[in-house]
Amino acid sequence: MRYCSVASGSSGNCHFVEAGGVRVLVDIGLGMRATEASLRSIGVHPESIQAIFITHEHTDHIRGVGAWARRYRIPVFATEGTWRSVNGNLGRMDPQKCYAIHAGKGYRMGMLRVEPFMIYHDAAEPVGYCFTWGEEKLVIMTDTGMVSQEMRAMFQGARIAVVESNHDIEKLMGGPYPWSLKRRIRSNIGHLSNEDCGHLLAELIPENPDCEFILAHLSEENNTPELALTTVLSVLQSRLGAGNYHVELTLRDQPTRMYSTEEEPCIGISMPI
Repeated sequence: MRYCSVASGSSGNCHFVEAGGVRVLVDIGLGMRATEASLRSIGVHPESIQAIFITHEHTDHIRGVGAWARRYRIPVFATEGTWRSVNGNLGRMDPQKCYAIHAGKGYRMGMLRVEPFMIYHDAAEPVGYCFTWGEEKLVIMTDTGMVSQEMRAMFQGARIAVVESNHDIEKLMGGPYPWSLKRRIRSNIGHLSNEDCGHLLAELIPENPDCEFILAHLSEENNTPELALTTVLSVLQSRLGAGNYHVELTLRDQPTRMYSTEEEPCIGISMPI
């Protein structure tokens, strides 16, 4: 199984996932050209993408979805609430390639299993995603103001986990955002702070010591990569003690390295779900 954050942050989000010969994108919050260029820079031909999975309807997650689906004629998957809330923002879509999915129900593309799970955000019906290929598991969870026990359980046995570390609390509260927006971000349907992320990882790491945790969706206004990583590691050290923790960062303006669980055989593709 392979993973790359194509882009992550307030201005656009896109994740690349590959396993068992199947290649998918989670969200396309960038324009077509930027997404294509980023994929080519990591050795992935845009034509090889076989499906798009949407987390929710906010623009920084769907900006390029419609154009991509039309150009490459691939299926798009989202919850019923997300489809209702898109309100034509994707442009003309082929209804035969628009699929409704449901949190808690697993789907398959060939040997790749996809399970959306409920998250807490100010969107119609947002989800995170758990991808499983054999014994390998990848979890993508951003844009949530809180983490339930059911959400924590999704990380059990994960080898790669993408977790939100959106903002520094002091920068947010002392910054220029209006109070209503600050309150929204800090609410249970907003975003996880660096400290929130650190405490979550302190609970997940002992059960998943071999998992690579990747901090994502860093706010451009209320965070910095250095601050996110420093804060998360400080919380981990205070709760778990000194150690070499597998924690890295996504980037706003360029793809991350390609993460891989292990070398995998090539398996035939089955489409669609």
